[in-house]
Amino acid sequence: MANTKVIDYEKLYNLAKMGLSEEQIATSLGISASTITRRKRDDEQFDRTLKAGKQEGITAVTNQLFNSATDAEKPNTSAGIFWLKNRAGWRDKAEVDANLTGSIENTHDISQALQALKDAGIDPSQL
Repeated sequence: MANTKVIDYEKLYNLAKMGLSEEQIATSLGISASTITRRKRDDEQFDRTLKAGKQEGITAVTNQLFNSATDAEKPNTSAGIFWLKNRAGWRDKAEVDANLTGSIENTHDISQALQALKDAGIDPSQL
């Protein structure tokens, strides 16, 4: 790796922990996104540090979400719903089996409908 830029692994870890995308991390470190890809492949410490930072951020947010959802004093219902949708398979829509059999019969008494319009003061020919 000729002309390899020295990376501050603590900064890499902290940027990943904050949830930045790899492109954002690259910009913050002053390197290209392709350098991130190459370093993950070629530099085991870089790859481990990036993964550990990402996992630390996910763990922190997951714990906070769980604690917020299960707080006995003031539970956060939205956090609970979010948690259940993402972790327990909850869904907003219900599946309905609409396999119905039968017949529908429509009968219309046109004379009666015309008379109802006339009784209401409406001239059916004007409709």
